[in-house]
Amino acid sequence: MKFVKSYLLLFCFLFTTILYAQRGKDGSLVVGTAGKIVNEYTRLTADAATGSTSLTVAASGLNANSRFAASLAPGDLVMVIQMQGASILGQPDVFTPAISNPNDVTWGSVTNYNNCGNYEFCQVAAVPNTTTITIDCGLQHDYTAAGRVQVVRVPRYTFLILNIPGTITCPAWSSSYIGGVVAIEAKNYVTINPSASIIATATRFRGGALFSNSAHTQTVLVSCVSLDVGTNKGEGIAGFDSDYTPFGGKYCRGAAANGGGGANVWNCGGGGGGNAGNTSLWTGNGNPDNTGAGWSTAWNLETPGFSGSTSSGGGRGGYSFSNNNANATLVGPGTPGSSNAWGGYSRCNLGGYGGRPLDYSSGKLFIGGGGGAGDQDD
Repeated sequence: MKFVKSYLLLFCFLFTTILYAQRGKDGSLVVGTAGKIVNEYTRLTADAATGSTSLTVAASGLNANSRFAASLAPGDLVMVIQMQGASILGQPDVFTPAISNPNDVTWGSVTNYNNCGNYEFCQVAAVPNTTTITIDCGLQHDYTAAGRVQVVRVPRYTFLILNIPGTITCPAWSSSYIGGVVAIEAKNYVTINPSASIIATATRFRGGALFSNSAHTQTVLVSCVSLDVGTNKGEGIAGFDSDYTPFGGKYCRGAAANGGGGANVWNCGGGGGGNAGNTSLWTGNGNPDNTGAGWSTAWNLETPGFSGSTSSGGGRGGYSFSNNNANATLVGPGTPGSSNAWGGYSRCNLGGYGGRPLDYSSGKLFIGGGGGAGDQDD
């Protein structure tokens, strides 16, 4: 894989086996146009414990965009899924609170998934008011509202057919903390004809914002609270932006769970977001592309043997800027504060680490991490 941002899409097709009387209540659907959205979304606004049959939400009607024939009612189906709330390794340094401890590649590793990734499908028993949904059976998992829990209305089709150029998609995840999930129930069958698709490209967690700043120092850090040494990390299951402050900060190249790391100084690139993969095979450095003549030689000037390395998760960000067109097979990357044939900031390897792969072994679900921000100096 080249060093580019990578995104994993979450498609959730539900085919229940329990014969509820309301299965198929939304009829059949044939899609022949691109970009159709079939779900409605709201947020959980109070914690919900295992066994609870009541969900407190921002808006219980779940038909704000008129994607269903009527507001949510008994017999309808919802998906409950917690998007964030994981804990990661890192805290402000005791002696220098502006930077993180640890200040190495282990920063941002997942220490506890908590309730993040918990999900289940529930049939609606009643909608007693504008902020409450009652479900038929008690919840199978705990949900923490601060972890950005979505309640997604799921259409209950008899059958679903997608014809070219038909696509079903979903809203992108945003500051409203909804989106990024497609969920469908079909009583009989789903047919996706050639060149049609159910797709959620670019609906993942948010990337860090690009910015321009000419006041950077040459300090190399994995996480900090100061904007003069690095750029914003991408969003992931541990949160976004100020959510990273308790862990040591939202800036610099460390990857926060599956969110890509931000760049360090002088026009470096942000790391790509991660999601699925082997959690034991992550380095944050991506997978070197050796297809070009001499490219393996160039990679090995960075670190001996690097051309043959692999990493699960997202690809890393690019080097710092250079003024000269030097030969990468002869001149390796520089180090902060050094000078070499590249000129400028010596083509230092200070891009963000790629986001980490996540552990799906316990049955949790996640969406892809956002890429870290690149640095655009004035």
